[in-house]
Amino acid sequence: MEDEGFVDDGFIEETAWEYVGLHGKRSASVLRQLADIAERAGDVVSAQTWRAVAEAGISAGIEPVLPP
Repeated sequence: MEDEGFVDDGFIEETAWEYVGLHGKRSASVLRQLADIAERAGDVVSAQTWRAVAEAGISAGIEPVLPP
């Protein structure tokens, strides 16, 4: 993730694994919902972070790519 210094990649990957443990196959969907909520609330950094966590899970093969 190109995080512009906000969050390190280790945090992103660890968080992705935690959400998979909590939500299984629904984790990408849950993470995208969190990103949408943060974006609607005007929190651009959190929205970017949640999207990065979802992408990290997908990139690592944690779950298949699901439509947004």
